[in-house]
Amino acid sequence: MRNFLIATLICWFVVVGLIIKHDRDTAGPAASEAAGGKTQIVFWHAMGGPLGIVMNDLVDRYNKSQDSFYIKSVNMGSYDTLAKKVLASLVANEAPDISQNYETLTKKFIKHSKIVCLDDLIASESEDIKADIIPVLLENNTFDGKLYSFPFNKSVPVLYYNKTMFAKVGLDPERGPETHEEMVEYCRKITQYHQTTPGEDRSVYGYGCSKANVWSFLNRILQYGGTIVKDDPNGIMKSGFAEPPAIKALQHLQEMLREGIAREGQGFDHQNDFIAGKVGMIESSIVSKVFMEADIKDFDYGIAPLPGNLLTDGNINHGVILSGSNINIFNNGDPKKVAGAWDFVKWFTSTDIGAEWSVRTTYLPVRKSSVESEIIKKALEEDPNLKAPYVQLDYCHFEPRLSVWFEIRDLMADHLERATIDMGPAENYCRQMAADVDAILRHASR
Repeated sequence: MRNFLIATLICWFVVVGLIIKHDRDTAGPAASEAAGGKTQIVFWHAMGGPLGIVMNDLVDRYNKSQDSFYIKSVNMGSYDTLAKKVLASLVANEAPDISQNYETLTKKFIKHSKIVCLDDLIASESEDIKADIIPVLLENNTFDGKLYSFPFNKSVPVLYYNKTMFAKVGLDPERGPETHEEMVEYCRKITQYHQTTPGEDRSVYGYGCSKANVWSFLNRILQYGGTIVKDDPNGIMKSGFAEPPAIKALQHLQEMLREGIAREGQGFDHQNDFIAGKVGMIESSIVSKVFMEADIKDFDYGIAPLPGNLLTDGNINHGVILSGSNINIFNNGDPKKVAGAWDFVKWFTSTDIGAEWSVRTTYLPVRKSSVESEIIKKALEEDPNLKAPYVQLDYCHFEPRLSVWFEIRDLMADHLERATIDMGPAENYCRQMAADVDAILRHASR
């Protein structure tokens, strides 16, 4: 066993060394040489495709806007690769100057004093930047009362629906379903119309979704009034997955699949089905709009807030969970680099640039002043499909910021997949999920 551990450790250092060597080899000349005397700021991110095009355009504009700093943008390809490289770079003391990161890693970086507390930088500003950050985004990036990361590319889930199909089957094409019950009715009407009308495609379903969709499951728990993680009377964290809201959330999906008015696919199959007109509705990130809209040619589509749970008093309980990453500024011992990193973050999330980033990518703006800007007001007038994310800001939440949360998400996906393959009682899968998750949480709590 000892020899195995030694061998594993050696392999790890070899991998770290190769990663750092690759980064050095591809980093280009030193700061003063690469940028005409400017201080070079290395920025690692995972923005690709159309999002990467917008990112590169804005970085180029920043670099041309002043004479002090030069942002070297490095695309790591995926968030998983980015996270691994950031961790490896910290082990080797070769971290970038700024990087996209999730909250789970931010907590690790705080613990080991690897990142800069942004409150110290904000304190020297003449404007009250924190007061202008959208409240849920500010809370999401605040740890023990201090701001350690800055919201960057945050998104929310929305409901995409086929307006042309809605009109054909007798539904109002100008509004999506507002409640879970209404959603089932819409799915039923779409499916039955195509199965019973001569000449129609009998394989069309009302709703399409991806298998083992943790994000959708968590959204529905909130909509049914549940909690994801909370402390028990002894201060130990426990999940809410064995409670009635979680069971209802899973039952809702199972019942639609069992009735045959919805279908599951792998990965992005549900988006491809929507583009092809095979399903009437899907839930996905608002950012999916950027990737899908160019391929939607045969019908008109709408975007609506996610349906909520109809309460006995007639009100609707909503709830959505943020997705996306934040920005960390790393403490690499060079005040000039910290100053340059902060200058770029301020510029990128400023009122007008932040509004432009939001309109061109559909990510949420960071600042309240961006939401109120003429740039976003004009965009919302020109494209009503952009309105849904802003409506949902009033009831937005974020996932638990735990170092074990990625592990928990993978475990949840396994249980959710079994639940829609075997189709047993929802409470059985939820209780087992809760037992497995709570075992991890007990360890995390200690």
